[in-house]
Amino acid sequence: MSKQYTVECIWPAEARLGEGVVWIEQEQALYWVDILKETLHRYQPSSGEQQSWSQKPMISAVLPTQIPGESTTFVATYADGVKLLRDGTVYPLLDPEPQLPDNRLNDAWVAPNGDLWLGSMDCQIKQDSGKFYRLTPALSLSSLSEQYWVTNGPTFCDKQGYGYFVDTENFTILRSKLTDGGDASALKPWLEIDRSFGNPDGITIDAEQHIWVAHYNGAQVSRYTPEGKLERQIAIPALNVTKCAFGGPNLSTLYVVSAREGMSEQQLRDYPLSGGVFAIELDDIKGVTTPAFAIKEYPTP
Repeated sequence: MSKQYTVECIWPAEARLGEGVVWIEQEQALYWVDILKETLHRYQPSSGEQQSWSQKPMISAVLPTQIPGESTTFVATYADGVKLLRDGTVYPLLDPEPQLPDNRLNDAWVAPNGDLWLGSMDCQIKQDSGKFYRLTPALSLSSLSEQYWVTNGPTFCDKQGYGYFVDTENFTILRSKLTDGGDASALKPWLEIDRSFGNPDGITIDAEQHIWVAHYNGAQVSRYTPEGKLERQIAIPALNVTKCAFGGPNLSTLYVVSAREGMSEQQLRDYPLSGGVFAIELDDIKGVTTPAFAIKEYPTP
């Protein structure tokens, strides 16, 4: 855990709540969102080009789909539901929680079978009204029974058949074996995060099936073995680290996003790059290809 890494701030964006970072292989580009600024961002490492688009209300995650075309069609989560997004055009799919106007959708990822898993939470974190949902390509929606203050993740290990889900406020990562039908109903605590590390936020998995955890209020990311042993930590010059994802031509760059919402003046002086996007070159570790939501065409109205 003592190896030193160079952490480069590639975009000092001053994001209020940077999240949803994802590598799109087709474009060799990085996408991420600022939930509270209601903005989708794109960064292309080869040129350094930065682009931003307004996305209301409160976009929280974007992932590629299997819908063909020259440009990527994303499935995206917003405060008011799940939508398809392509070239600035938004196509609503469904709202999992129309009865909960104070909730919004949060993090999301795609399971090995192509299902989209997403979480919700109370916007003000005043109640444990968040749930994890599973959306199939046929737009069949189901949910896990438990409720949470803040949901994050999930991510999935194809080789071992596990899904990992984050209970951020309780410093716990939950795990379930996926059934043959793709369900993850037997969710159990897998790893309790040391509270001195900061709250576990977004997670990702690498090619060795190790779990990477971003620590909110912890200024670092941690890597855990499949057995739950802390393998290494990397300090990030931002207090609230929110999510990480592998990208680059060889999937050997770890991209990290962060947030500056709610930080005190002293904390901002101590961590002036909070809200930035960071890149770390890992010569000994690679990630896995970003999975695509297995919807193959726009639904018929």
